[in-house]
Amino acid sequence: MVTGTSERPAGERGLTAGELAVTRQLLIHGPATRGDLGDRLNLSYASMSRLARALIHGGIASEDPESAAAIGRPRHVLTAVPSARHVVGVKLTGDTAYGVVCDLFGEVKATTRTALPRPDEDGTVPVAATVKLIAQLVNRLAPKVPTVDGVGVSVGGVIAERSVVREGTFLGWSEVDLGAPLRDRTGLPVIVTNDVTALAREQLWFGAGRGHSTFGIITVGAGLGVGVVRNGVAVEELIDNGHLLAHAPVDSSGPSCGLGHRGCVAAYLNREDLERNASAGAKHPVTLADLVQARSAGDQRAARRLDDAARALGHVVASFAGALQTTCIVLGGEDVTAFTDSPALQETIDDRLRPGPFEIQRCTLELVTTPLTFTDWARGAAVAGIQHVLGV
Repeated sequence: MVTGTSERPAGERGLTAGELAVTRQLLIHGPATRGDLGDRLNLSYASMSRLARALIHGGIASEDPESAAAIGRPRHVLTAVPSARHVVGVKLTGDTAYGVVCDLFGEVKATTRTALPRPDEDGTVPVAATVKLIAQLVNRLAPKVPTVDGVGVSVGGVIAERSVVREGTFLGWSEVDLGAPLRDRTGLPVIVTNDVTALAREQLWFGAGRGHSTFGIITVGAGLGVGVVRNGVAVEELIDNGHLLAHAPVDSSGPSCGLGHRGCVAAYLNREDLERNASAGAKHPVTLADLVQARSAGDQRAARRLDDAARALGHVVASFAGALQTTCIVLGGEDVTAFTDSPALQETIDDRLRPGPFEIQRCTLELVTTPLTFTDWARGAAVAGIQHVLGV
């Protein structure tokens, strides 16, 4: 059992649908009066008052008189209370667990990290030892906040039922139920989620989602990942976590990816494929960091390789936006700035958006770039945990 956690029973943690709707408005759009909230949510004054009282009683919100109240009924402003909930978020890579603890607003209060257990001979990271390690991270972070109300864990791969890692390539896992033993060990609500889906959840409440109810997220790093938010809901179980987009053809005469596809997106953007192809061309080991440094020093060959990758990313962005019918794509990941620094990215997108001579429709696309550290990935897991605890 984790120490320093909330005394509330798990069944009392989730909010009602009405309470959740009000809380979400306060978190995304900031403080508001009961009247304003009622108008946004199409609630009567009596219903809104009942929900406000419940949230105040539960510690989720506070209410103060408006500083310059108008004549007539006093106007009170509801505000979400940051300390109402705290959740630990953990991002698992192939060899490290990165942990954070966040408040209700997703603000990071403390961080920690530790190496994962050594893989077994078959390359599988031991599950029981990983569960124990995550629980230790929760214990380590718990004293940094008044209570811990839940845990969110993000993993690269395919996740089912908010608990089961159906495919965790970097960990060597297949059909591993991570959530159940972690819930048993910590006594807390637990959500296990795909790492890019966790970022989509975070962007939905605290990022691009403030202005877009439908948007896509693309991450570039060890692999290409995608997340989808559709009509204000993060899609949790995609039929494809980026494979189809990653292996879309760009140039039939281009380099090959690890699966043997000639000139597909992955061949340009997957770090391992990019570095392998660059090393083969240079006849000595070349990393992505080497390419970025060489480009800065004026190396045209490095610049061309990164421009080619940026063009591939531009095509993915445009195709993804068209498929989702959205005007917003979020670009993230630890490698993303290597490609967004190339003018070829925006040039490719602009060319894709350019209408034909007889077309009257003009497409626009907002590109939000969020370079990510592993702490940011863990924060995404924590925000997914916050939403899970609230009942989303």
